[in-house]
Amino acid sequence: MTRLVLIADLHFGREDRGVVSELLKAIEAARPDMVVIAGDFVQRARRSHFRPARAFVEAIPAPVFAVPGNHDIPLYNIGARWLSPHATYRRWIAPETEPRWHDGDVSLIGVDTTNRFSREAGRVSEAQIARVCGDIRGAGARLPVIVAHHPFHQSPEVAKKLLRNAETALADWADCGAHMILSGHVHRFHAEPFVARKKEGMTLQVHCGTSSSTRRRGAANDFAVLDADARAVAITRMIHEPGKTFLADVRYRFTRSATGWTTG
Repeated sequence: MTRLVLIADLHFGREDRGVVSELLKAIEAARPDMVVIAGDFVQRARRSHFRPARAFVEAIPAPVFAVPGNHDIPLYNIGARWLSPHATYRRWIAPETEPRWHDGDVSLIGVDTTNRFSREAGRVSEAQIARVCGDIRGAGARLPVIVAHHPFHQSPEVAKKLLRNAETALADWADCGAHMILSGHVHRFHAEPFVARKKEGMTLQVHCGTSSSTRRRGAANDFAVLDADARAVAITRMIHEPGKTFLADVRYRFTRSATGWTTG
């Protein structure tokens, strides 16, 4: 069994410093094998915002697996956005934007969904879709876990535009095997199997809200603790109680088979 902690949308530059401190304590208490950070480390891709984000990453008492979000590439520096959108991210956070990692239970597959041509919306290319399909098939006995900033499915009430080519990705990946996607971006917690058009329940999608920023949009700061192996995953949403700490809230359990995910 592998324990993952999923955090996202830290937005340093708009962080709640008290929540940041409590988040680090809660991560330490969870004792994860890996901390997965699903993008938006900063509010704007400036050194003044990346500097405290880097300090936070270094303070995490576990290995870190990270992908960038749309806020992690320059917005106003058009030259940098077009020519080297990830230069500052690579310098301060991680040299890879699509890392891979595995142990005996899970295979983490990083997907960079940022889009230099859009301020907010993400995209996934045909080449990325094909690569991830190969990674899902190549996971063997491990659970394939895709990590991206943008969700590949979201509730109808979410105003943000859905990731470009999301439907194609979900349909193709459904053919490649049952898998899980971890994401952020919409600042809302959500965990359920997604019914793809071609096959039902092959994708289990989990995304958390903002883990430490003041941009809460009416929801609590939160993160997720996932205990996973090739056959099942247990998910606990941890929510921040103002002035106190992160406490366990909703718990989920899903079982994986060759035909997809089921609850329980």
